Amino acid sequence: MSELAIHLVLFFLVSLGIVLMGSFYSEAEDGPALRAVPRRLAVFLLGCGVLAGVMLVCEHTFAAL
Repeated sequence: MSELAIHLVLFFLVSLGIVLMGSFYSEAEDGPALRAVPRRLAVFLLGCGVLAGVMLVCEHTFAAL
């Protein structure tokens, strides 16, 4: 398995833990918390992807100066 794949799997597992803890903390009941996990995980991963993209654009822009 390549290093990139290993890092992506580890990032996904850590992200899942973060989202699970946040979901159970914000909801009083377990049922709604578990139903909210896929949407919350998608939003979290999308946000991390956007942040990584912005950082790469800034690096490309400012490193060229």
